Amino acid sequence: MAKKTVLVCVKKDLTHPISWALKEFEGKISTRYLDNTKQLGMVLADTDDCCTVILDSTIGEESTLDFAKQIKGDKPELKILLIVSAGTTKEEIISLVQSKVVSGILVRPFTAEQMSDYIYKLCGFKKPTEVPWYMQT
Repeated sequence: MAKKTVLVCVKKDLTHPISWALKEFEGKISTRYLDNTKQLGMVLADTDDCCTVILDSTIGEESTLDFAKQIKGDKPELKILLIVSAGTTKEEIISLVQSKVVSGILVRPFTAEQMSDYIYKLCGFKKPTEVPWYMQT
């Protein structure tokens, strides 16, 4: 089975927790971390094998919600997991869900298990019944 590509464009404080949560997918996914939406846009323009984008609702001071709408319009098959923080309004979240711009929403703070559940769902992997040792509490 070919590896699925997951692009991650989030604030720096989320890269470590996300990489920890994605450890169980080693060998199944190829993960690439990007610093801003400009880099993400360039990578998306050059690739056709991207399965999922993990996107923070705000990077620096910019909102990424309009960017999410733009990339979904360009690549409707792309699945977007949006990580929202307190700065995102309830109305914006409802609008994105109803318009099917995003395939899932994670609210900060989130657990590694919540992140991996979305990766299973968005990448189409079958979830094992046994919990990996590093996710056990």
